[in-house]
Amino acid sequence: MQYNYKEDYDKDYSDKELLSKFWNYLRKHKIKLVAIVILILVGAGLNIVPPLMVQKAFDVLEAKQQWTVVFPYALAYVILSFILWFIQVVNGILLIKTTQKIIKDIQVDTFVSLQEHDLVFYDKQSTGKIMSRITNDAQELNQMIGLIGQFISNFVILFAVLAIMFAVNWRLTLVTLAMGPVVIATGVLFRKIIRKTSGSWRAAIGEVNAAFQESVAGIAIAKAFGREKKSKEEFNVINEKTFQYAKRRAFAITGIWPVMDGISILGVFGITLFGSWLIFEGLGTASTILLFILLLNRFLYPLMRVASQISIIQSGFAAMERIFSIIDHERTVVNKENPVQKEIVGKVTFEHVYHEYEPNSPVLEDINLKIEPGETIAIVGHTGAGKTTIASLLMRFYDISKGSIKIDDIDIRDYDIKHLRKNIGLVSQDVFLFSGTVLDNIRFGNPNATLEEVKRVIEIVAAQEFIDALPDGLNTEIGERGKGLSLGQRQMISFARTLITNPKIVILDEATAAVDAYTEWKIQEALDKLLQNRTSIVIAHRLTTIQNADRIIVLDHGKIIEEGTHETLLSKGGFYAELYNTYFKHQSAEWIAEMSTFFEKT
Repeated sequence: MQYNYKEDYDKDYSDKELLSKFWNYLRKHKIKLVAIVILILVGAGLNIVPPLMVQKAFDVLEAKQQWTVVFPYALAYVILSFILWFIQVVNGILLIKTTQKIIKDIQVDTFVSLQEHDLVFYDKQSTGKIMSRITNDAQELNQMIGLIGQFISNFVILFAVLAIMFAVNWRLTLVTLAMGPVVIATGVLFRKIIRKTSGSWRAAIGEVNAAFQESVAGIAIAKAFGREKKSKEEFNVINEKTFQYAKRRAFAITGIWPVMDGISILGVFGITLFGSWLIFEGLGTASTILLFILLLNRFLYPLMRVASQISIIQSGFAAMERIFSIIDHERTVVNKENPVQKEIVGKVTFEHVYHEYEPNSPVLEDINLKIEPGETIAIVGHTGAGKTTIASLLMRFYDISKGSIKIDDIDIRDYDIKHLRKNIGLVSQDVFLFSGTVLDNIRFGNPNATLEEVKRVIEIVAAQEFIDALPDGLNTEIGERGKGLSLGQRQMISFARTLITNPKIVILDEATAAVDAYTEWKIQEALDKLLQNRTSIVIAHRLTTIQNADRIIVLDHGKIIEEGTHETLLSKGGFYAELYNTYFKHQSAEWIAEMSTFFEKT
């Protein structure tokens, strides 16, 4: 069964559309491409001269019966071969440089495109499959571009050889041409097979990459549950499928040559047999047969290569289609024309907001909420209540399904996206730090921050002590995702990263969940400073953070069901009171004192 290698964002481009898009990258290198084409044409022309020289030398030798007469032809043959070699070297260097620049431009556009895609795109795609397109498909495209020069050269040689053959002996030419349809039919057949198998193989490679990435990312969990053997079995299934597609693809690509070699042998046999008959009929000479045998390879092999290269070019077109599908994927979260970039004060309003990630599966329903500048609200609720969705919508990671979210009475869809996000600081539970130094990570949102500003914010968030203890302080290199640092240390760096951007609105999404009680106590004052004079939305499970909020919003199944202060909501004895008794009460000083008294008595 043919593997379906299409993703939901893939597009079907016509060859004309693909060539049009590809030309946008080629046109930047027009002068070099013209030079390459000229060198190809000159090289192709020189390539067919040696057989003519051999024929001429053979005729002269036969007429004068003296071997020395062939010396000028032999010398000219050597000189011509050197010139041809030099042209091929220069052309090869020029072609490689131009090809790599084109690939570089395409990869840059792909990277920029991935940076601009909405989060909904990444919600549905695995990183491994995306990486496969960036690497494997780029290699396929690189191979295709490199073959285009050879493709042109083979075509020129092909038609030049045919012209010479017709001029010398049209009868032998017809015998040679009789093999053409067989070669073309073989090439077309293999082209179809290769295009299908290449697409399936690349998609399977994407699954292998995804499996490797997942295995490395979850290695600790796999070891903890003793899943190594099971993981290997699951990987073997994916790898076996990839092996089968790779094998079919390799057979299709290499299988064309034995077929073509067989056709070539038949061609030599036909020319020799028919040519001999022509000699006895007085319609040809021995040197003519020799010329045709020499030219046969210059006819069949270019035709073979054209047939083979069509298959590879088709494979490159499939890769191009997959790459352009990423670049051209439609963005839903985009700027309007002339977006607003006014200074933000921090008033936030949700008006009848509805949202769903999948059709008919509402996550938020009729959310109405007003937050004044400088006010701190806490959002609580069970897992899946929609708390993080509120934060994501305010950041405009997604556009709401219905309703309006406003900042300073302006719909957030009217703001410039970068300006909007620059004024909103987000600190989440899952801290992502980039490979680089601690200083680089703190400056991530504000690259122009001075060293004094950096030191000020790390002191505010109580990170000074542990940063000073690092081998190179702020210049200490940290691994991917912050490897080498504790969860609490990563979180404090993320606090500093947010604070240094001086946002008007701050969102803390379970920001202290990964921090132990002692560390949280140390940075509580830092949190207060971070939230001071800023509109703050706190999604938290720690009682201290919730109690300090001006208001508490209680969510359940995507709806606001309660709203008020900590004391007010407790006195109502409703949903919040139930949450408090279930999750928060054990964190209170009163509960700790009560338990201490209980254990002392027992």
